[in-house]
Amino acid sequence: MNKIDTVAAYDGYPLKVKYTYPENGQVDKIVIYVNGSGPSTYDNKRKWIDGTFFNYHDFFADEFLKRNIAYCTYNTRGVEIGDTAPFFVTIDDEAYLKYLPSNSVRDVEAIINHLLKIGAFAHSKVYLLGWSEGTIIAPLVALNGNVKVDALLLAGYANENLKDIMTWQFSGNLELTIWKKVFDYDRKGYITKEDFEADKNHVREKLFGNKSFEDLDKNGDGKIDAEDAALRSLPHLHNILKAVENNDDEWLKNNHGVRLTSGWLKEHFALKPNKEILPLLELPIFIFQGEFDAMCPKQYAEDIKSKFDALGKTNLTVTIFQNHDHDLNYALFLFKKEISQGIASILETAERL
Repeated sequence: MNKIDTVAAYDGYPLKVKYTYPENGQVDKIVIYVNGSGPSTYDNKRKWIDGTFFNYHDFFADEFLKRNIAYCTYNTRGVEIGDTAPFFVTIDDEAYLKYLPSNSVRDVEAIINHLLKIGAFAHSKVYLLGWSEGTIIAPLVALNGNVKVDALLLAGYANENLKDIMTWQFSGNLELTIWKKVFDYDRKGYITKEDFEADKNHVREKLFGNKSFEDLDKNGDGKIDAEDAALRSLPHLHNILKAVENNDDEWLKNNHGVRLTSGWLKEHFALKPNKEILPLLELPIFIFQGEFDAMCPKQYAEDIKSKFDALGKTNLTVTIFQNHDHDLNYALFLFKKEISQGIASILETAERL
């Protein structure tokens, strides 16, 4: 069963919330998806490469429902469902200025409080499924201690402060990670001319068009690495930071692929990183990380695991999935109706908790 509610946030903002749940009385568990960065809706409608349309969250709602687990999603502040590709959202610019990390934490708290007042959910365990930015917000909800949170399920895990993450991304690592997944056959950490010309996955033309190896090896050292990619991407980072400093939301709106504001970025840059937050938590934490996550490197998951081990803490489980991306190969379901190992692990973990 699907239901859409309007939940009043702490400041009265009307949060649009959708939840799917089994109609067999008391629901033992509910998973709340904590949004990643940028505009999101409770459906996250998208257009697939074959021209058909799908809702990102329908897959998770259906799969959790099979396991007798409720699933909840919500609209980002200032965002409503729209008709225009690629994101199918409409944005109220004034309301979107209130989309800030601090408000995102409070909004999740308001949603939890609302759900637990519903009879079927009154005694449910609450699991927060945070993805990308959601891996920053969900732990802060747990740390506040204002609402019931029984476990954290974190995918695309962000261990560092967002400014450090963006610096890593735009220092060539985001693009290189995507390229390595399909060209670095023996996991060297870079791409040789032999790798490039072998094109074993038949993606060279799609990724690079008619560009030669020499076009991409900008420093001429015989390999394609982060330094080569950074020559193209670092200027964009400098422009983002300049826009943040100048509160230039119009530049960010028109020039950055993800719709963000200077206020959102400034607040994120001031937050303590997860590597300082997670060790303060005692609830079960599960990290599901892709080997080729281009947004948050697998090193982040390895680093926090090492920190927990050094502290003697046993409430963290980290799993790194080979050949998985930031979305844990969600697209495998769209291509072949198959569930990736990483996403299957999330579903199984929620079921057995």
